[in-house]
Amino acid sequence: MTSWNRIGVWVLAVLASSSALAQVGSAPSVTERRTQIVAAAQKGSPFLTDTRQSYQVVVGLRATVRGDATAEARMAALGLPATDLVEEKGPYLVFRRMASGATASSRLAEASAVAAVDGTPAYPVVLNTRTGELAILPGIVIAKLRDTAEATALAEANGLSVKWVGQMTRYGYFRVPQGGDVVSAAAALAQDPRVEIAYPEVSEKFMHAN
Repeated sequence: MTSWNRIGVWVLAVLASSSALAQVGSAPSVTERRTQIVAAAQKGSPFLTDTRQSYQVVVGLRATVRGDATAEARMAALGLPATDLVEEKGPYLVFRRMASGATASSRLAEASAVAAVDGTPAYPVVLNTRTGELAILPGIVIAKLRDTAEATALAEANGLSVKWVGQMTRYGYFRVPQGGDVVSAAAALAQDPRVEIAYPEVSEKFMHAN
């Protein structure tokens, strides 16, 4: 092989290597992939919490408790591919789970409800409209009651169960059953004259690392 041929082969090898590196560099990071998924997803109308933070339900995402297993092992146990994992959020795993509804409204209602994946509770995922962070609705509605003695009647009237009531604070915590729309349940309680204010419990900040 002549020196010119050797130079040509070397140049081609360098170009091929550069092309491969460029392709690797162009692959989206985990954060970029999450941002793309969230940006493309259908979202619900904003709702407020007691801190006046605004959130929207994100259609196509779900969250479940990771437990003691690794994220990969937990996803495998749920029968989900590792590529469906979107984010590890405190004790939760946020993963993709496409809604099956035929219309946009039915898909939103499905995404706003407490569900199950392979028998495991799966919760709605919401977006903080100010920070862009994801959070979880763990199936609880918080309501400040005018009279705590009305807690059981309120729960029964709205298809909920009483988790806890603070007699001094007059705050009641109501659990939404599987299949129940968490956002709609909070809105219904907020309209009840026996309630001062109601909103979904949102889990966004966690004390321990992922």
